Amino acid sequence: MADIKKADRFLTQIRNTDRELTDILNQINYLRYKASGATGIRYDKDHVQTSPSDMVCEALAEAVDLERKLSDRHRELLQMRQQAEDITQLLSDNERYLIRYYYLDRISMTETADRLHMSSRNAYRVKASALIEFSKHL
Repeated sequence: MADIKKADRFLTQIRNTDRELTDILNQINYLRYKASGATGIRYDKDHVQTSPSDMVCEALAEAVDLERKLSDRHRELLQMRQQAEDITQLLSDNERYLIRYYYLDRISMTETADRLHMSSRNAYRVKASALIEFSKHL
């Protein structure tokens, strides 16, 4: 049972890292927008505001830091995905596709079951079987 949890944690880490990269990319895009000056100075608020050039510099510095983080995390994700792809090649077709769809492509279990032309209940059985087989090679 511990091996199954280890396999599930590994594959879930891939799924979560992929989601994290999407969030970081969205943050970078927002900072680029902010640095473009499109936000400007607001005159509807009564408080001290920093100059636009300060805001641009801060946004660009934060974007550069996030781009470094994105690059590092992307490299880690590629390594984990490659390891997962190598292991899934050793599984049956249904197990391989279930792992790929659910964990690597972040598709819901219901949609995964539909794509594999099986019931959700059967998909969960295949998932358990896939995790057992996956854990043997992890």
